[in-house]
Amino acid sequence: MILSHEIPQGSKLYFGKSAKIKRDLENLVSNVLNLNGYEEILTPTFSYLQYQRDIQNREAIRISNKHNHQMILRQDSTIDAMRLLTPYLSENLVGKKWFYIQPVFVYPTTEINQIGVENLEDNDILSFIDICVDIFKKINLAPYLQIGSGNIAKICHLEFGVPLEVFKKMDINALIKSDFFLKELLEARDVESLQGLAKKAPKNLQNELNKIIEFGNKIAYKDLIISPLMYPPMEYYDDLFFRFFIDNHTMILGGSYEILKRRALGFGVYTDNVICKLMDL
Repeated sequence: MILSHEIPQGSKLYFGKSAKIKRDLENLVSNVLNLNGYEEILTPTFSYLQYQRDIQNREAIRISNKHNHQMILRQDSTIDAMRLLTPYLSENLVGKKWFYIQPVFVYPTTEINQIGVENLEDNDILSFIDICVDIFKKINLAPYLQIGSGNIAKICHLEFGVPLEVFKKMDINALIKSDFFLKELLEARDVESLQGLAKKAPKNLQNELNKIIEFGNKIAYKDLIISPLMYPPMEYYDDLFFRFFIDNHTMILGGSYEILKRRALGFGVYTDNVICKLMDL
């Protein structure tokens, strides 16, 4: 028996205080992004399956249209935004800085509220850090900031023969046993410790570690953690990426990527996680 007040597992219900926090958060972030030159876009809830790629093994909620074409409920906004904007970008008919406030859906009944941002104008990831810090100051949250590179796990896979699954699952024991240098990388937590390790790393790995070092040296944020072996939570992040988190719950995730042969930067506010923390204040 299904009770009248029950909702499907993974679905979201906000009312009263939590609904107000959600609306206030969305308005605040929208205002911050508008001031930084971003325009809003809303993409369709439904997408054709053929235009999607696997998003970190997310299972899509599938349906069919009247012509029996396979469709899904939107499981990632970045891909849809890039796909829909690309024809207009080629003709210079639209701007290159966008944001959206809309949920994504994961099989069987999970909905994830998010505020997403895409920048196709430049590759200044530090501007994203500044925007995120500004948002957190305005809502009185002080998360940790973690940075990494989407290339390092792939290079270590080739250099040391460690399966990518070990990095995806962050199997600490397997990493420690695989190679002493990886054990040292695993223990690196700040720019200073990483600088010493970069000097003795294989050349192609050294270049990626130096990217993180250069990035970390430019960030003026107190609670910064360097995580060179962290696997990118979104697989299309193929270069520098970052994560703001509290109690291991992601507040904001962002990074550099290439979709449809266009380089861009993006980040997403994990609205549901932020609301949970704001409810505790």
